[in-house]
Amino acid sequence: MVSIVIKHGWFHQILGQCAQNGGFVFIALLGDLGSELEIISYRRVGEDPMFPLSDYIEGQPPSILQRCEDLFGESVNAVWVRARIPAVFGSNILIGLSVPDYKYGLIEQMFIACELGSNGYWTAYPFICEDYNLRAGLRFYPDASLTEIYERIAKAFWELLLLEPKSVCAFRDGYLHYNDMDDEEWHNVVFKHGIFSIEIIDSPLF
Repeated sequence: MVSIVIKHGWFHQILGQCAQNGGFVFIALLGDLGSELEIISYRRVGEDPMFPLSDYIEGQPPSILQRCEDLFGESVNAVWVRARIPAVFGSNILIGLSVPDYKYGLIEQMFIACELGSNGYWTAYPFICEDYNLRAGLRFYPDASLTEIYERIAKAFWELLLLEPKSVCAFRDGYLHYNDMDDEEWHNVVFKHGIFSIEIIDSPLF
């Protein structure tokens, strides 16, 4: 029998397969941070993600990342993350919250990072991989006592994705974006054969 303690989170379904790196076992889930009885305040539209991928890329970014730019020609990385996660975890869902926030980002997938303690018990630390303006980062439940662990998890997770940067899955997805007139528009995102494109659609189709 395996005993697992989950810190600040819950889940009801495992997605795909697990992956290991840096002393952690990572699992994609359907669930959320906090508890089932707790109302979590989702990130605001204008809030930058914590533990951004850009902080964990040493030297020159992989060539596949260099080809990802937004509509303004700025370098972005969430498209690559969106394509990379299914290749690692074998699940192309990437809406891992129990009650998904209105889709203002390309990615919002929950994971747990499981670590085996010296006492033989596992501890699972939930986090959400998300993006803002197509720049990916990780969000954890606020707990200052776990900052060092959160930093180790972020490093291990991003290094896991960067191990084989060219191993990706094609996708068609999208998200809502506020334009300069403060109106919502749907950005249709396609990644295929290593080529990334964005199409603006005035009225999103669900």
